[in-house]
Parts: sequence; structure tokens; C-alpha cells
Amino acid sequence: MTDIHTSNNHVESSLNNDKPRTRRQRKALPSLPSTTSATEMVDVEYRCKVDTTPITWEQLPLYSVFSLCADGSYPQIKLSKSRRFEIRTGNSHPCGSGRCYRVMF
Repeated sequence: MTDIHTSNNHVESSLNNDKPRTRRQRKALPSLPSTTSATEMVDVEYRCKVDTTPITWEQLPLYSVFSLCADGSYPQIKLSKSRRFEIRTGNSHPCGSGRCYRVMF
């Protein structure tokens, strides 16, 4: 590491001071309150449109919402060419190919 020297009124000082750099630790965020049971949760209903004709997995664009059922139940999101995200459970699963129905909220 190179030292940087500055000169003010004929007095040299080193900006580096030969001290090792240390990183500051981030402060821990307070924990969020979690629900203990399903009775504390609020029921919500969403309305959406479901395409009537199925499309292939390869035709579905990335990050599109889709369903494996024609009625649009259990909506999922295409994450990559081989992964899908299930909104209901919050888990991602591998997915190869097949047909799906496009869902639009």
C-alpha cells in the first residue's frame, strides 16, 4: 500500500498513518413480531384474469405469474429457465417443462 504525503507550511504528514483499515460492523435490526397462529392473520381475496389457452414453459417470460391449473389457483412465478416460485408457500422448486396458464392480476 502506498502512503500519501501532504505538505502544509513545510510540515509533512502521512494520510495513511500506517493503520490497518477496519470495517464497521452493522447494527443488528430489531426483530419483527411474528404471528403465532393463523387466527391472527387477515383473510384477503385477489381478483385476477387467467388465460384460457395453456402455453409452454419455454414461451412464458421470466418473472411472469402463472398457474398449473386452468382455474388460476395456486399462482406461481417463473424465476429462471428451470425454477419456479410458489407464492402460497414461499418456496422455490425446480421445473423443467410443461404447460401452464398465464395469470394477470
